[in-house]
Amino acid sequence: MTLRQQVDAAHRALQDMLLHGKRAGECEADIAVAGNAFLGVACAFFCNVMEFAFSGHESVEQVQAYLEDLKRTYPAELAVLQPGPMAMFVLLEIGPGALPSGQPRVEMPDGLIYQMRLLTEYTAKKEGIVGQQLELYLFGACGRYGLNPW
Repeated sequence: MTLRQQVDAAHRALQDMLLHGKRAGECEADIAVAGNAFLGVACAFFCNVMEFAFSGHESVEQVQAYLEDLKRTYPAELAVLQPGPMAMFVLLEIGPGALPSGQPRVEMPDGLIYQMRLLTEYTAKKEGIVGQQLELYLFGACGRYGLNPW
């Protein structure tokens, strides 16, 4: 499997989940083909959206306040969101000294990946990143991961 094929599969899976509302289970084939590229593109997409909302130089308290407000805006959808730990994670991923996109600094357990997905989806909604613009952020994530999907 080439890197291009893996990135294309990651793009399809994330597009289906984030733009078309499918569940991860419905995208298992593409996620399997994508392998490690799925997490890499997902992390790059997370960074793209978070960098729209934050410069990376905010304090943990500022990011946490934003996430708490986001949770109040979407209480049912973000019931499991943990603003404190996720605020630290956001700054770890986009702040000074962050690794290149697609290379997370920490182990990525399923719970963290799920919170990243929620945070990406609802931050994009709050910031008005929808439709074609969201698709462009996803294409950009493929490029940030190491491949231009065009």
